[in-house]
Amino acid sequence: MAAAFPTALAFAPDGRLFFAERSGTVRVVQDGAPRLFATVPTVTTEAGGGYSERGLLGLAVSPTFAADRFVYAFYSAANRSTQVVVRWTDCAGEGRDPKTIVELPAGGDCCHKGGRLAFGPDGKLYVTLGEEHSANAAADTSDVRGKVLRYNPDGSVPADNPFGNPVWASGFRNPFGIAFSASGQLAVTSNGPTGDAGSPSTGYDLVATHVSRGSTYQWPSCYGYSHPLRGGSCAGAEPEWSSEARAVVPTGATFVSPAGPAPYAGRLVFCTLNDGMKVLVDGSPHATVTQGDDRCTLDVKQGPDNALYVADTDAIYRLG
Repeated sequence: MAAAFPTALAFAPDGRLFFAERSGTVRVVQDGAPRLFATVPTVTTEAGGGYSERGLLGLAVSPTFAADRFVYAFYSAANRSTQVVVRWTDCAGEGRDPKTIVELPAGGDCCHKGGRLAFGPDGKLYVTLGEEHSANAAADTSDVRGKVLRYNPDGSVPADNPFGNPVWASGFRNPFGIAFSASGQLAVTSNGPTGDAGSPSTGYDLVATHVSRGSTYQWPSCYGYSHPLRGGSCAGAEPEWSSEARAVVPTGATFVSPAGPAPYAGRLVFCTLNDGMKVLVDGSPHATVTQGDDRCTLDVKQGPDNALYVADTDAIYRLG
């Protein structure tokens, strides 16, 4: 199915596929064809027209959708100073009553915007936010940048968050994939360094597979498998997998149930811009990956039919 840079996919319990196009359109596949669900006022370039990682970046459907009909999205506002989590009510395939429930900083330059959404088994909304080229912010638990954030579905902060603010887990450079397993295991993909904070110019993309309440990862004290920066030592948990010197640019991720298609069943899989799908294989001291479908460059989700749906810049494909 053709789509224009579909950054994020999400299934409703009734089987409909929602997808976000980076330029600002949310569509829903209904009655056999994609139709317009909603639009957001976003931008995909910098003010001078240069490269940017802004846009409509994340999408999630309420776990209580049958009752509330809520659909959520994350986008970079056209003012280039804020990023927004918005919520619509689905009315027969049209997004109505848009409500901004969270506002976040967007950073002053092109990159590290984060922007992924997922609901956990606890019914809370989890949001990834990049450190926006302010490396030290990632380790500061009073700062929302470089974090996994946790909210109630209405955008308020849960009382049991670890730091009295939206921060759930810290120490990420640019987390651009998030996934929950059926048992509640939380995995996050994060893009590796490009010379910032004295780091290497490429490579060292990460997957953390057991992100938990108050957990801290290693950016900016270290990159990859505990390689220290700034002549110091590593603070925080090491990722389960690093691409090391190779740059793959990880994006969306999902845990595939045992009913999913082989060879993905029972595995965490994630997309990469440079290298297609990777299938994570647990190991010690580190996980490894095998190669999956090359078209998985932006996002991947398992559908109600147990097939995998993957997105590249031009289309959405069904596997299995």
